[in-house]
Amino acid sequence: MRNLRSRSSRNKEGLSGRSCRNDFISQMPDELLLMILDLLPTKDAVATSSLSTRWRFVWCSLNVFDFDGEKSLENMEDDSTVLLINEQTKFINQVNGVIQRHNLPTVQYFRIRFDLSMVYIQEIDHWLQFALDKKVEILELDLMQKSCMPRENPHENYDFPLPLSNRRMRHFYKWPSSDDIVLEMLSLYRLELYGVSVTEPTLKGFLKGAPCLEVLSIYGSHLSTHLHVGGSDNNLKHLKLVQCSGVKFISLCNFDLESFIHVGKFVEYHFDDLPKLTDLKVGGVSVGLEDNVFSQVSCCVSSLQVLHLDIIDGPEEILDTDSVPKLPNVKKLTLIIRATQDDSLLDYTSIAKACPILETFEIWLYWFSLAKRRRKVRRTASHCHKHLKLLKVEGYYGRISDLELVVYVMENAIALQNIVIDPSCLYSREGLTAANKLKVEQQARSSAKRQLQPIVPQGVELTIK
Repeated sequence: MRNLRSRSSRNKEGLSGRSCRNDFISQMPDELLLMILDLLPTKDAVATSSLSTRWRFVWCSLNVFDFDGEKSLENMEDDSTVLLINEQTKFINQVNGVIQRHNLPTVQYFRIRFDLSMVYIQEIDHWLQFALDKKVEILELDLMQKSCMPRENPHENYDFPLPLSNRRMRHFYKWPSSDDIVLEMLSLYRLELYGVSVTEPTLKGFLKGAPCLEVLSIYGSHLSTHLHVGGSDNNLKHLKLVQCSGVKFISLCNFDLESFIHVGKFVEYHFDDLPKLTDLKVGGVSVGLEDNVFSQVSCCVSSLQVLHLDIIDGPEEILDTDSVPKLPNVKKLTLIIRATQDDSLLDYTSIAKACPILETFEIWLYWFSLAKRRRKVRRTASHCHKHLKLLKVEGYYGRISDLELVVYVMENAIALQNIVIDPSCLYSREGLTAANKLKVEQQARSSAKRQLQPIVPQGVELTIK
């Protein structure tokens, strides 16, 4: 027994000594250790303080904070309100405990991701003030519900504040005019808001108070009915609005915007003097005879290089082909089309015909009906696409209307190199179960192979996912 204990003791000493001598990571300077911690979730980075005295306070000098509670939300029951409140309390305590011990004057990146409503306004205000005091450059507030869906009652959203010092005062006094509302964020470069309400005065205020802000993204939020962004002193380059309720009119004027994305219900657009706008994605738009989107964005069509249209018109609507302007610089075109009753979709190719240097053509087909018709393949007027190299069709189901679109490109794109067919069911009104959806997609994949493989041109690679 004595020999065994002695051997065990020697092994422990030997391992311990060898571990100390070979612990190259702990011997690194703080700068390198911080680079390692920056790659970890904030919760894990803080946990390294328990490794040894060497690691105890290293995390306190982090300038990247990512408080991501998504995993906690995923593990919760859908209807457990009590559990949600407990997790919210734990999350709030964790964030407070970390930021109280931070000892650097600046923070580069600060992110909060958890299901938090207006109930927790004081805590969120405190975190926001911390980030602004630390001259944050990238700020993300993701306060969406654990279902990742916008709240039914937008008044439950956290309200992105006026200057935080005015938060209490505005409950007792009249709000100041928009010219007086300035939330200073002098170092802020990128701001992303999820499940956060933003009023028109507040939006103007933080754009005015954030001269370095170039990227603004707002998701699942409640906005003012009329949204106006512009002015030569505006430095914003990229604006993204996704599933934002309330807004009905968007005006963008007189600044160097480079990309604009709007996904959601139909709104009216007014664009003017946007000379650098090259990337445009708009949803819920019409290309029919009324409310044609091209007339609303006509000032910027000559500068566009990437165009993505989510079209609400069905194929039974009359497409005003004469209203489609020349799009001389568009290289990538994406069309989301509602496919119903197997009606021909060839009229939409007039948008592609308006792009003389088009290289990539993507078509997303939403399955509003799984009906098929037995009819001949229709053809439209030929048009030589000299530069088109890639056609991608998502939601290919195998209807004649789907086939017509692919045949059109095969016959008119002389430089075509790749056709990518994805039979995934993007949407269906028919309430498919997961098993039925998989079965339908398998049938669509078989139809694509049967229809397209015999006719694909030589030298063109066909990929069916």
